[in-house]
Amino acid sequence: MRTGAARGHVGHFHEAGFYGSDAEFLELIVPFVEEGLAAGEAVVIGYDTRKADLLRSQLADPSSVEFIGDGNLYATPARAIATYRRLFEFHVAMGVGQIRIAGDVPHSGNGGRFEGWDRYECAVNTVWQEFPVWGRCLYDVTTAPTEVLDIVERTHPRLVSPSGWCRASARFQEAPVFEGLPSAPDPVEACPPTAELTNPAASHVRHVVAQAGSSRVGDSILQNLILGVSEAVSNARKHGKPPVTVRIWALPDRIVVSVHDRGCGPADPLAGLVPAVADPLLPGWGLWLMHQLDIDTTLIRSGEGFTVRLRAPTPEPPATSA
Repeated sequence: MRTGAARGHVGHFHEAGFYGSDAEFLELIVPFVEEGLAAGEAVVIGYDTRKADLLRSQLADPSSVEFIGDGNLYATPARAIATYRRLFEFHVAMGVGQIRIAGDVPHSGNGGRFEGWDRYECAVNTVWQEFPVWGRCLYDVTTAPTEVLDIVERTHPRLVSPSGWCRASARFQEAPVFEGLPSAPDPVEACPPTAELTNPAASHVRHVVAQAGSSRVGDSILQNLILGVSEAVSNARKHGKPPVTVRIWALPDRIVVSVHDRGCGPADPLAGLVPAVADPLLPGWGLWLMHQLDIDTTLIRSGEGFTVRLRAPTPEPPATSA
């Protein structure tokens, strides 16, 4: 049985809160956690060390909370969705009536990159609907950029404040109409590519990328990149509109590859974040597989077609000041 504001709600009860100090952060998170524990619910927290320790210091029994301190939780949006899903399946199997979660997605205000996490915040309204999840996403207005706060209001059906009020977000957008942030071009894309291939076979692209990446990036990263590029080329040839153009930029310590076709890309707004089909032996797993790898994968739609851009290793976030 669900408790609190989510009582009677079916599926993911997704809300966002804004705070401007540690005191306001605690006002939003401590009652959320304590009430869940008192009701016998599972509480899962994915904050960094500082915020987790701050929260622990205010809880009567912090050992009852499942703190996920592994920084890989928010390595990529697709992997975060999959990790949380496994946690939800476990707790539901154990008979838990509600699962409360809270954590920080990366953005420049907390030292991360927000690219892709706008789609994540939108997608979880749909992909977790089969679970009794109450997600409370808290954002620091003193550090989160304006464009991030704008996305938050458009991806969370409900908003809460430290003073206690809660209301529906008047700007909330469902997944089919949600418009995320445009993907910023990688600076190297303004330069001539190291190699450019037209309508290549996936096997040929694998060979070229292997040669370009040799001694430039680590072996495991290069293997991830080769696998991701192979899937992207196969998808473009099978589902896209020719010509398929592959551009490769090889730098001393990183590789950037774009796979472009003239089609409009997948119609599903959740493409890449969740498997397209339930059976992994059927087509439709390529984009999701790319998003599970230890590389940066970006889907880009434009008037000129659809592009999958893969970068290894993941570029550093832009410098920011709090």
